[in-house]
Amino acid sequence: MDSLGNRRPAVQEQDIGSYPRTTSGIPVKPAYTPDDLAGIDYGQQINDPGAFPFTRGTRGSGYRDKKWTVRQVMGLGTAEETNQRLRYLLREGQTGISLTGMGYAPFESSDDRSLGLVGRGGVWIDTLADMEEVFRGIDMSAVSINQTGNSIPAFCMILAAARKQGLALDQLSGTVQNYVLPWGDPPEYRGNHYIDIIEFCSNNVPRWNHSSISVRNTREYGISAAQEMAFGLYQGFTAVEAACQRGADSNRVAARMTFFLNAENDMLEEIAKFRAMRRAWARLLRERLDVSDDRACQLRFHVQTSGVALTAQQPINNVVRAALHTLAAVFGGAQSISVNAFDEVVSIPSELAQTVSVRTQQIIQMESGVANVTDPWGGSYCIEALTNELEQAGMALFEELRAMPAGKAWPYMSASSQDAAYERQLATDNGQRPVVGLNCFIEEDELELDFGQAGRGAPDYDPAWRDRQVERLQRVKDERDLRQWEGARKRLVEAYRDRAPIVQPALEAADAYMSIGEMCEALAQVNGQDELRKRGGFVTRLY
Repeated sequence: MDSLGNRRPAVQEQDIGSYPRTTSGIPVKPAYTPDDLAGIDYGQQINDPGAFPFTRGTRGSGYRDKKWTVRQVMGLGTAEETNQRLRYLLREGQTGISLTGMGYAPFESSDDRSLGLVGRGGVWIDTLADMEEVFRGIDMSAVSINQTGNSIPAFCMILAAARKQGLALDQLSGTVQNYVLPWGDPPEYRGNHYIDIIEFCSNNVPRWNHSSISVRNTREYGISAAQEMAFGLYQGFTAVEAACQRGADSNRVAARMTFFLNAENDMLEEIAKFRAMRRAWARLLRERLDVSDDRACQLRFHVQTSGVALTAQQPINNVVRAALHTLAAVFGGAQSISVNAFDEVVSIPSELAQTVSVRTQQIIQMESGVANVTDPWGGSYCIEALTNELEQAGMALFEELRAMPAGKAWPYMSASSQDAAYERQLATDNGQRPVVGLNCFIEEDELELDFGQAGRGAPDYDPAWRDRQVERLQRVKDERDLRQWEGARKRLVEAYRDRAPIVQPALEAADAYMSIGEMCEALAQVNGQDELRKRGGFVTRLY
């Protein structure tokens, strides 16, 4: 019966086994009714936007007075090429920077191991001189800066470059992707570097997010929305817990904890995932870590649209896919969004494709009207039911991870990712997972499109990038203050050997124009490469 006492038309029943399922295995009904929300306490489980447990968003006004940050990922060639592209994107309306490097290699560009790598998958950074060039002509206090990759030297070079602009560290806002990798060792085996960054940012760079729990790239393997949620909650909770065990205040730590999430094809599940994760995170912090500050309980996250969902076949279709992913992120209340370029599946994005990505966000912000209402899907029988089911599935897996013996959760997450990658590819190959243009609606003679390497502004790999990079590195070495360099190296090695806080001496090393390769080599000489990898923050998984 409805609220007026009238009998509702019956929803045609089907065998639940015939229902389509989300990536998390949740059966999707043909229609949802108030019966699917029976027993829900609005104030306790949903509540208004901006109110605990933040199911409907962290701000009551949503995007009305503060739009999400348009933040395209960029890193290209040497510092000069990256600077040119960043300034272009800012002119086109990008409102934040996301800088990606070629793994921030633990060796110099002059090393033979860099052959064919310099600038191929991101900007190559050797020394502070490179970072100064990356931000030349860009006021670093006027734009938030996200650093992809867990590199303490690169983080310190960003801070040092800002000081070269005459800025104080408390004028800066941004995020360092400081997180425990799911394929790495658990925090207790990583030395103190993770918590070093938390403490340093809390004390010296108060507007900087000290952590970005990245499960977005793990999702790219093909794990489900519920797994993405559970893995992220587990890693974030473990990080806050570890910092508190070292004496940090849970409210201060949680307030600057952020997440890096994915947006995939199943729009309804993705919207529900963001809502469920926000609610679960708030409850975990409040109930288990005694976080009393409401703002500190808010889950804040950046979304990068799915890359694995894009295809090299009929690439113009990727514009539509990316737009749908972006809408899911907007409906889910993301704080910032990066839209993968339609040609990114085959090349470093062209200017044309990156401009389309920026325009995608601008059209949604300014023309669609969806930003006028906070959580417009709130109250939908379908979305609220999916939110509840995803929260239950994600929290059940979270509890499983927490119950595992120390060190077992991380290999489990890694193995789950590998299994998911195989299963996703198998489902694509056998047609169970339709992909337009790839395994259905295939064009025999595809329309020739101006995209990718042939598109406007898409760079071919240039071997001269390495030549110029090596040249600049040598010039820096010739001109730097040797006594300052030697003193900084000595203090960095001593801090590492003593397991003392590492960020301040690393910042001094950056100021002395010590290269990332020199820092990693000096530290590896203390206890070897394996120990350096275990501690994290200096050698990334790419090397």
